[in-house]
Amino acid sequence: MYKKIFTILKNKYVIVLIFFIAWVGFIDNNNLIRTLKTRKSLRELRANKEYYIKEIAENQRIIKELTYNKASFEKFARETYFFKKPSEEIFIIEVED
Repeated sequence: MYKKIFTILKNKYVIVLIFFIAWVGFIDNNNLIRTLKTRKSLRELRANKEYYIKEIAENQRIIKELTYNKASFEKFARETYFFKKPSEEIFIIEVED
């Protein structure tokens, strides 16, 4: 049995094939491990891209609403930047968890 395996491994084509697989799989700059990591990174970047596209669309909707609707602009300014009219007082209530 060992003799049969040894004779197969002595074949020059098998040696070249094993060397080629080792070279492509581990040694080369574009090896299999780096390729898998790059694909994983690409999937994550595509997911981030979808998230940011949705965020941009939502922010554009908010900007459009604030531009054309004075009541929503006033509400946004009051809630975000604590703007007030001269005759008003603002009370900030913080809720602790």
